[in-house]
Amino acid sequence: MRNQRISLKENKEIKSEMDEAIKALEEKGVTFNSSEGEIQGLGDAVEDVLNSLGITQERFKYWFNLRECNCNERKQWLNNLFSWKQRKGDK
Repeated sequence: MRNQRISLKENKEIKSEMDEAIKALEEKGVTFNSSEGEIQGLGDAVEDVLNSLGITQERFKYWFNLRECNCNERKQWLNNLFSWKQRKGDK
C-alpha cells in the first residue's frame, strides 16, 4: 500500500487521461443527464457509498493534492453511463 500522496506531475497526468476519456465519450454521444433529481445513477450510488465511508470530495482532494477533483463531472458521467428513474419517495 502506498503511503505517499501522488505527486503534482502524476496528478496532472491522471487528470489529463480522465479528461481525454470523458471528451472521447462525449464525442461519441455520451452526455450528461439533463434533469437533476429525477434520475439516479451509478455516480450517485458511488458518491453515497464513498460518503458513508467518510470519503468526501475534500478528503479526495487532500489525498491527491488537488485544488479541484472534478468529482461532480465524473459523477454525472457515471450517471449517464448507467442510470435509472427514481421511484417516488426514493432518495
